[in-house]
Amino acid sequence: MIYGFIGVGNMVSAILRGMAQSGRFPQGALCGYNRTPDKALALQAEMGLMPCDSERAVAERADVVVLAVKPQMLEGVLPKIAPAVGPDKLIVTIAAGKETGWYEERLKETPVVRVMPNINARVGLSVSALCGGRWARPEHLAIVREMFETVGTVYQVEERLFSAFSAIGGASGAFVHLYIDALASAGVQAGIPRLLSQEIACRVVEGSARLTAESAVHPIALMDQVCSPGGTTIEGVHTLKRLGFESAVQQAVRAVIEKDKLLGQ
Repeated sequence: MIYGFIGVGNMVSAILRGMAQSGRFPQGALCGYNRTPDKALALQAEMGLMPCDSERAVAERADVVVLAVKPQMLEGVLPKIAPAVGPDKLIVTIAAGKETGWYEERLKETPVVRVMPNINARVGLSVSALCGGRWARPEHLAIVREMFETVGTVYQVEERLFSAFSAIGGASGAFVHLYIDALASAGVQAGIPRLLSQEIACRVVEGSARLTAESAVHPIALMDQVCSPGGTTIEGVHTLKRLGFESAVQQAVRAVIEKDKLLGQ
């Protein structure tokens, strides 16, 4: 089976590395096209990606065609690949906003699977959501799951939940980076060297996430275990609440959901 990628930016580069390093995909199974040829050539040198000279060439060569371009570029890409796809091909899209039905209207009777990974794929810790369209069968979903499990954890969710997933499973990574930087900057202000402060912030976030994931205790109960009566931590927690920390996060999630829905129009 040949897996072809239209667009080989940062996300796809991470996915390709995960697939290549997993040992599940033989040499010669991966091909791709990018408007900037140097990106595909670099991946050819690194892990054997077969460069293609057009979107159509990818669709003709591959059994599984991954669309990894910006949503606004899809209207120009689909007419180029439409003559080369059909029931015997599988389309995988990682573009935000567009529902499977949107592709099915333009690519007649072609199975479509929608996936939403995140940038943590670069370290093998992505969380990805997937769902199948009208003509996607269980075996199609299994193919896509195998691909994306090489870079993290995969969840099958209903398509109506994709906008919410794109916020808490995708965009929220940027919120976490912002939080880490805020912690690190506060440490620098208190006299800790920048690199050390940033490392401490990263380790705390990593440890707290693991503790929550592996515990049967609600996150707020875990927070309470850190907050001694009349202690220092509760002062910080009350300051965050007073300044609207929780509300800001929830409003940011809602903003991502609304933008995702707008992209789908």
